[in-house]
Amino acid sequence: MNLNQLDLNLLIILKQLLNEKHISNTALTLGMSQPSISRSLSKLRSLFDDPLLIRMAGGYELTPKAQSIQQDLNSILNMVETLVNKQTFDAKTSQAIIKLFGLPPQMHLLIETIIKDVREQAPNITLEIDTLPKPQFSDLLKGETHFVITGHKPTSSEDKLYRQALFERDFKLIMASTHPLANTKLNIELLRNCNFGQISIQGEKSLSIAHCFAALGIDNVNTPIRLKNFYSIGTIAQNTDLIFFVPDHFANDICRHHDVVARVVPPELDLEHDEVYLYWHQRHHNDPVCQWFRELVKSKVFKI
Repeated sequence: MNLNQLDLNLLIILKQLLNEKHISNTALTLGMSQPSISRSLSKLRSLFDDPLLIRMAGGYELTPKAQSIQQDLNSILNMVETLVNKQTFDAKTSQAIIKLFGLPPQMHLLIETIIKDVREQAPNITLEIDTLPKPQFSDLLKGETHFVITGHKPTSSEDKLYRQALFERDFKLIMASTHPLANTKLNIELLRNCNFGQISIQGEKSLSIAHCFAALGIDNVNTPIRLKNFYSIGTIAQNTDLIFFVPDHFANDICRHHDVVARVVPPELDLEHDEVYLYWHQRHHNDPVCQWFRELVKSKVFKI
């Protein structure tokens, strides 16, 4: 059988024909004309390469192949109906996989906030979490992830994305506890000649606050180390004179595990209104699983 020739309506007619074993009664039940049912039966016979219904003295009888088809047809059509009409989502029983991408600072804070609720409300759902550095929206656009958590903004060409605000983030300057500025109130003059560690996730060539220095006439901020991820910040900071500019909740976590301190960023270097968003693609906007997850996240929205 060539499935390209199969019309779902033919299966609905077939189901009724096999139940009724009568062309006229099938036509009445489905509100169709008898000639239409006869034409459909002819198509079905061709598709299945079988008579399906054989005229006998007392009416029609099913062929052995039709009897075999009848056993599976009801369940198949019920599955199709469920697939088409499925509008509800039961978190308690769902075994869905939700794929998330985000860099460690943002992902850590989100997961820390929602994981208890996810486990309680949807114990069989799997969260597949990716924190490996990459272009922020690439997997989302390719359909390889459901959600992206990021403070980056998509380009204008990525116009099929939706977003939901999660939190505003502040930043801290991380340095070794033995750094000359570790116990000093920081200002631009003290920082202008310092060495900074740069976090270059997407190949950025300059420090994220370089434009703030430039606005003050300081163009040559020294960045002797450029990292592709966040994992080595604490180790490098505690063993060198390098200063890192990181989200404050992540800075607090680094301080708990390394001999470093987190200092307040001078106002001139502060990034105003830096927000982190949950992004998703249009293709998942009406997915019941994704709708449930968005509502869960929305209920846990917080400011830091």
